[in-house]
Amino acid sequence: MQLQRKVQLILGFVQMLLSEVWVFRMVWLYYQYHYTDLLFAFRYPDWVLFLNIGLGLLNTYLGYRVVAGRLAILRSYVLMLCLIVLGSLLNLSVS
Repeated sequence: MQLQRKVQLILGFVQMLLSEVWVFRMVWLYYQYHYTDLLFAFRYPDWVLFLNIGLGLLNTYLGYRVVAGRLAILRSYVLMLCLIVLGSLLNLSVS
C-alpha cells in the first residue's frame, strides 16, 4: 500500500471519528434535556442540536469520501473546518 493511500485512510478515519464524537455529544445533550431529571442553567434549543447533528453527519460523509478516494484531503479538511466554525457560531448565537 502506498504511503499516500495510508495517509488518506488515516486522515479520513480521523475526520469520521471527530465527526461521530460531535454527533454523539449532541445526541447525548438531547437525551439529557428530554429524558432525565437534570436541571441545566442553559439549554441549547432543539433546532441547534439537530443542525449540529446534521453538520456532524455531513462531516462523517466527507470523511467517508476521503477514505474512498473520491475527495481530496485538503478540500475535505477545509470543509470540515468551515462546518465546525458554522456549528460553533450556531452554538454561540443562542447563548
